Amino acid sequence: MSLSVPPTPPGIPGDPSGPRAVDTLLADRGQLFRALFLSAPIGKAVVGTDGRLLVVNPALCALTGRTPEELIGQHVDLLAHPDDVPVEDQLGDPVAGAVPLDPHLQVLGERRLQRADGTTLWVQQARELVHRTNGDPHFVVLSLVDVTDRRRAEEDLVRRALTDPLTGLPNRRSLTDRLQHALNLSRRKDTPVGLVYLDLDRFKAVNDSLGHEAGDQLLCQVADRLRWSTRVEDTAVRLGADEFLVLAEEVVDIDGLRTLADRLMRVLDDPFHVNDREIVLSASMGLTLGQDAAPDALLKQAHGALTRAKAGGGRGRVEVHDDALSDGDVDQLQLESDLRHAVDAGELRLFYQPIVALSDETLLGYEALIRWQHPTRGLLPPGAFLAAAENNRLTSKLGAWVLRQACVDAAGWDPGLRVHVNISARHLAEPGFSELVAAALAESGLESGRLELEITESTALFAAEATLRSVSEVTASGVTLALDDFGTGYSAITALHRLPIHTVKIDRSFVADVVTEPSTAALVQGLLQLGQGMGLEVIAEGIEDEDQATWLREHGCTMAQGYAFGRPAPLPTPDAATATA
Repeated sequence: MSLSVPPTPPGIPGDPSGPRAVDTLLADRGQLFRALFLSAPIGKAVVGTDGRLLVVNPALCALTGRTPEELIGQHVDLLAHPDDVPVEDQLGDPVAGAVPLDPHLQVLGERRLQRADGTTLWVQQARELVHRTNGDPHFVVLSLVDVTDRRRAEEDLVRRALTDPLTGLPNRRSLTDRLQHALNLSRRKDTPVGLVYLDLDRFKAVNDSLGHEAGDQLLCQVADRLRWSTRVEDTAVRLGADEFLVLAEEVVDIDGLRTLADRLMRVLDDPFHVNDREIVLSASMGLTLGQDAAPDALLKQAHGALTRAKAGGGRGRVEVHDDALSDGDVDQLQLESDLRHAVDAGELRLFYQPIVALSDETLLGYEALIRWQHPTRGLLPPGAFLAAAENNRLTSKLGAWVLRQACVDAAGWDPGLRVHVNISARHLAEPGFSELVAAALAESGLESGRLELEITESTALFAAEATLRSVSEVTASGVTLALDDFGTGYSAITALHRLPIHTVKIDRSFVADVVTEPSTAALVQGLLQLGQGMGLEVIAEGIEDEDQATWLREHGCTMAQGYAFGRPAPLPTPDAATATA
């Protein structure tokens, strides 16, 4: 369309949408144009070649949520969406001989705009250039057709095709594209792509016992935790049933991927709540790294590692695809494999460290400390294998063994001696823990008052409802509770109020400097006063010399533990267990 009109003076007085403005602008053709322009069901505007709005119709005002007074005289970029790339950057170099138009008027087809209220709309933009009688460009008639509903319907179809309808996570179809893109990017950046393939343990039991609706609620909660616990550059995907996958881009090495897997494990450790029921879940995981592999091959590697994790027995195990491992990794995996058989093979040992009265060094009891008599590596301290236990979710199995064995051993000691057993947060929160303690006491014949369970300050501070119930049931039977690592980085007072604490143990890191560092001495003195003021027994850990013992004794500490009174050693003989350490 090319309309010619007589020249008009710059500036159009009067009502911007009224007949005088239109008639003046369009001269003798104004009546026809006015009727068509004002009654058009689509948004229309007369725009100067510089992009300034000259005349607008009611449909455009309704479409943009603005009045004629708010539009007339403004540049058309007023309607542009602020999140889009500037139009100037989208256009190529100007074509020689082309009519000079504002960049916003050169856009044809669909574009995104923003209404006055901030909402988004999509329009189909078209234009007609109107010339003067001498052929010079005069103005542009801009047409904007609202296609928001169609655009949203198309986006919804795409979203449905690429999204899991239950959890809202990307689905397997979406994963293929994302994984291919991630691999292409990894080759350019020379950084591998990591996959964490998750399968929920015993999910079928939830469906069978609580029903599929409860199972769906649980899956949605798992998806939410995966969504907010992954990095921005990671993608959580639901593959189907109770299988999920996390695509991790820019992973440095297998240790970085393990760190991610550990974080996901911890996130899933917290109890879930479905229909007023508390459910404790775990997940088995398969890990792999890749850079040059095809997407399907990388997925097969991760699934193969997951299959080994599920086949290894137990719950919450993690396996890594062999090609992603270094020699040190393979050695660690062998250690993890060996540990799974250590309990049944009778390779675990308990060492005991004395706890004494600081006034006269009278023996009061022992703390049970686990060791592993490895068939080829010799006697291993807990630091050498507890990480392997975490990786294989064996902490509860080891904890159960320690608890039973410590009760059996302590039952043969002098009746006045107590035994302290460390309990992990994971074990304490598991269903059946209180029954496990009761069984250990009953089978060994140990009086409940002679057993003290030690938990860390962080366990007390962040204990879930399951943990609080478990502790309440155990302490009601006469078993006492000790707070280990007292004062190390958390809120000590809050921890003391959350649980029925009987004893606090001042951490060895404070005791080491209590004589030489005045600030540490003041802190320890405050911890002693806090414990005494609350009627708690206080044990100072890690005492290595007489100077430390003397300072603590003079400042009111009554119980002590450390190399100055005895190192951890195998089960004491009945005679030794009644003697002074």
